[in-house]
Parts: sequence; structure tokens; C-alpha cells
Amino acid sequence: MADLTLTELAAQLPTGTLAETADDVTISLKTLTGEAAVQLADEVLAEVVTKLLTGAASAQVDHNAVEGAEPIASYPQPNFGNPVAQNDGSFTARRTHTIAVAIPLDVDEAVAV
Repeated sequence: MADLTLTELAAQLPTGTLAETADDVTISLKTLTGEAAVQLADEVLAEVVTKLLTGAASAQVDHNAVEGAEPIASYPQPNFGNPVAQNDGSFTARRTHTIAVAIPLDVDEAVAV
């Protein structure tokens, strides 16, 4: 089964978000979110996960466009709900990401489907 590489994902994220040093890859949340600083107590998890899943969806499109590549369908584009007015006059909408992965008996070996 095929899956995306981190290189394919990195190509869809702001430059410098993923960095490889020796035998590890790190994610710069400052770079991903565009913030001057990100701390563990910051409430940015929804933004981080959304941006990573959006990057994965775009990487999947590029991956599947390569002739001869084994196509994957694990990271579809998100679905958007209807706009809802907020008390401050702004509007929000739910953005739902769904992923599909093949889960073997050892969850540490999950791959895209």
C-alpha cells in the first residue's frame, strides 16, 4: 500500500515547517501557524491539525497526478458546513476533515489507503 512521504507534505506547507536533522523530522509550529511564538499551553491544536490535513489533501492530489504512482484516497479535501452568524457579527463554518487509513494489528504501522 502507498502513503504520502513527509517530503510530499512539506511541499504543501510553509517553507521550513518540516525539518530533517540526522534521523528525526521536526515540525515548526511557529512556521506552520505564522505566529511569533508557540507554547505548549497555546490553544492552537485545531489550527495545526487543520493545516496539516489541508497540506496532506493537497499533497495527495499531487501524488495521484504522478503517472505510475499508486493512487491513494486517505486525505480528501475537507467538507464545509453552512455559515453561522456569531454574536460579534462575524461568521464561522464547520470544516470537517476525514481521513481513511488501513489499521493493521500494530497501529504503529498504519498506512494510507
